[in-house]
Amino acid sequence: MTPHLGAWVTGVDLALENPSTRAAVKSALDEHYVLAFKDQSLTPRQLRDFVSGFGPLFLHHADEGVLHCEGVPEVLQMLKEPDGDRLFGGGDWHADVTFRKPAGYLSVLHAIEVPPVGGDTCFASTIAAFDALSAGMKQTLRSLNAVHSYDGPGAPDHPTETAIHPVVRVHPESGKEGIYLNRMFATRFDGMTEAESRPMIDYLDAYISRPEFSCRVSWSTGQVVMWDNRFTLHYPSNDFTGHRRMLIRCTALEG
Repeated sequence: MTPHLGAWVTGVDLALENPSTRAAVKSALDEHYVLAFKDQSLTPRQLRDFVSGFGPLFLHHADEGVLHCEGVPEVLQMLKEPDGDRLFGGGDWHADVTFRKPAGYLSVLHAIEVPPVGGDTCFASTIAAFDALSAGMKQTLRSLNAVHSYDGPGAPDHPTETAIHPVVRVHPESGKEGIYLNRMFATRFDGMTEAESRPMIDYLDAYISRPEFSCRVSWSTGQVVMWDNRFTLHYPSNDFTGHRRMLIRCTALEG
């Protein structure tokens, strides 16, 4: 898709249980961090089974616009009605489930119903962003850990979840370094106050999402997109008011 990020995959039927296909997909994901597949047809159970081959599944609480698929609670229905305002996951760049340890590894999103135009999802490479930093900033970030928290907006009874992660993560296959930080969940640097941390978090969030580090994926019915939450951020565009959209999503945690 771009020199740093994203690839289209053809000749693969994700509904077929095939370990060699899963291994090839993982290899491509390790290289490109975001993969898109057209013309797929997965039931919620088939999506769950495919994602479960990559790691333990994340069970998300129900939220506004989000319901668990019947009989498959690990798969979410991400629905926005024509008159809806809120888009689940919208509002800021982020990676999924950084507030846990083990944290989110990969997410897979399958389009069931999409608007005629709009609703694109943007992705940014935290590896490309890290590579472009000065040597001094790289060294500073390598010395920091960040506190990631989630208090369950839309689900007031959901307990606060918090995890501390290094600000720089190393890809286990390539050895490349990426910035592991997002404004949605990273509240402060470990050992610092929120007020002290906020300027740097805001700067890095805006920096990572610069166009030269990013790509934009448009949706079609049946399309599947998967991404590595450890080395990307994503941003869903909420620009399709007046149209219905239904996606299903499943997320695997790190093993």
